[in-house]
This record gives sequence, C-alpha cells and structure tokens, in this order.
Amino acid sequence: MTPSPHLGPVRQIAAHELVVDELRRSLDQGQFRPGDRLPSERELAEILCVSRTTVRSAVSVLEAERRLSVRRGRGGGFTVLAPPHDQRATGERAQTGLRALRDLFDLRLVVETGAVQLAAARRTAEDLTDLENLLGRMQQVIREERRRPSTALVYEFQALDNRFHLDLARCSRNAHLVAQVAAARGAMWGPVGSVFRNLEPNANDLHADILAAVRTGAGERASSLMADHIDDTHRTLASWLTDS
Repeated sequence: MTPSPHLGPVRQIAAHELVVDELRRSLDQGQFRPGDRLPSERELAEILCVSRTTVRSAVSVLEAERRLSVRRGRGGGFTVLAPPHDQRATGERAQTGLRALRDLFDLRLVVETGAVQLAAARRTAEDLTDLENLLGRMQQVIREERRRPSTALVYEFQALDNRFHLDLARCSRNAHLVAQVAAARGAMWGPVGSVFRNLEPNANDLHADILAAVRTGAGERASSLMADHIDDTHRTLASWLTDS
C-alpha cells in the first residue's frame, strides 16, 4: 500500500503524559503560584479521573523539571517551586528563543486583539464587575510590591495578569479564542517567568485603558490598545532576554 502524504503514524499517549500537560498548563497560567501546595495525590487522582499511580508518575516528571517539590509520607505533598533565576540559562534561552518568543507574540497579537473586540460587544455587566475587581487587586499588588519588594507579589501579579487576559477572552463567548489565548500565554510564561524580579509602577495602565474601552463597547479602540500592550510587552521581554 502506498502511504498517504496526508497521514502519519499515530503515537499512543500515556495517561501520565496527559496529566503532566494538564498540570503544566495550570502552573503556566498561574493557577498555582510558587509556594502553593497542589491537591493531594488522592485528590488529584479523583479530580483528573486517573489512578494514583498515574498521578505519581506525572508528579515525578514535574519534580525532575524542578517545577514541584515532593515530600513523601505523613504531612507531605506537592509544593510549587519558583522558577530558578539562572543568568547563564536565561542567556542561552535568549540565543535560541527570541524567534519562538516572536512567534508566540504574533499569535497573541492576532488572537487577543480579535477576542477583545468581540468582548467589547458581548461582555455582560457581571463580566465588567469581575474584571474591575480583578484590576483593583492587580493595582493593590503593585502598590504593595513598591513598598515591600517581594518575588511572591511579582508571581501573584503574573497570575492575576494571566487571569485578566483569559477573562477578557472569555467575554468574547468563543471557546476557540479562549483556548488559543490560554495556550499562547502558557507557552510564553513558562520560559520567561524567572526574568521578572519586580513590577513597574505603570504595569497596569494599559489594562485599565483596555477595560475602559470594553466597558463602553469601543471594540476597535480596545483592539488597538491590546495591540499596543502586546507589542510593548514583547519589546520589554526581548530586551531583557537579550541583555541577560
């Protein structure tokens, strides 16, 4: 039989690999921050509908990647580790990762500008209240971090930032857009999370402007502001990685 140019071998995916992917996604999106404890092995097995052996195998992978600290026995558990701040490793990533970073920001630019334009037309009053509360907490974290510099606060802001962008995408009422935004942001923060050691006082300014445009239904303005925000973030990250 002549092989079809459109088909290829199918690789069976082990259950623990799927669990690793799910846990990585949660970590990359900031659902669990450094210092947080994951649910127990038994609870994870119930939540993910897999065996405890499968959970154990997945956690071992993340432990080897230095994403989790694992303590066995009574009183043990899984604790999220902070990304190591390794100047040499960051520099090596810069040499090989700038193009990949550009590709991710290209994806964000295309997807998030469209999502926020739809959000301006489809958001509800409840959506706006939730986003305003979230923005308020982000501003509070910035003020706290300026008074008392702390990597924990930086990680909290990153998690809130992820949530803000994902919640904006959800306002589009389009599950495909939400999935693309989540995938792009997860892939972005994994490699560069350790670059951020402090917060700029104006880190929230464009978020506030974007939300104001969404609130008034100004879709084109919201889209333009989102493009500016994504471009600014890309330039900042690329500069930091290059200078590392």
